[in-house]
Amino acid sequence: MSDKVIDQWNQAAETYAVEQEKSSFADANKAVVKSRFCELSGEKVLDLGCGYGSYTDYFRSIGGSSTGVDGAKSMIDLAKEKYPESSFEVVDISKKLPFDDGSFDIVFCNQVLMDIENVEDVLSEVARVLKKGGIFYWSIVHPAFFTGDWVEGDPSGKLVTSYITPSVTKNRFWGETTHYHRPLSFYLNACSDAGLLLVHTEEPKAYDGVSKKEDIPLFFFGEYRKG
Repeated sequence: MSDKVIDQWNQAAETYAVEQEKSSFADANKAVVKSRFCELSGEKVLDLGCGYGSYTDYFRSIGGSSTGVDGAKSMIDLAKEKYPESSFEVVDISKKLPFDDGSFDIVFCNQVLMDIENVEDVLSEVARVLKKGGIFYWSIVHPAFFTGDWVEGDPSGKLVTSYITPSVTKNRFWGETTHYHRPLSFYLNACSDAGLLLVHTEEPKAYDGVSKKEDIPLFFFGEYRKG
């Protein structure tokens, strides 16, 4: 990741951590992950772009041997303070990872890929550090709907005016952070091009259906395996 993008997340770290802990959307995301990963038996897990470490510690708590890495030192500092029993390292995940080939049974990447410019390089490294048959499990905000504007209704829906063309925008949820919009086909094909095999996708409900239509997904989850 560029130094500018990493610095954005260093600046956003504390606000991001506080807001995520009280976010119903973050809770919806966690529910999907926890329904997929309920128990582990010593599998080595790499939490790629771990942020303040909550998922790294979750994988440890269910029996995994987990390592969280993130390019933002402020995030890793928070993670080490909040989850001292888990392992964390400052690593620019857009560059070659400091792990041997076939080091991990699971690479987990939650709500990160849309914040990275060179996704193809990241996926190549994911495939390298995964063991044969290993799982790559990732999620992003759903690119078909994330950039749409809410339109008043009963409940509100979304107006999507562009989707196919990639673009770069700025989010300001926790301070300014860079968002790379790409169509869903980009991510699916990039995983395939990296030698990863599709197992399952999911577009869970995240909205309450009262103020906002529950039939519009906020997240997309993908599970792949290394052949």
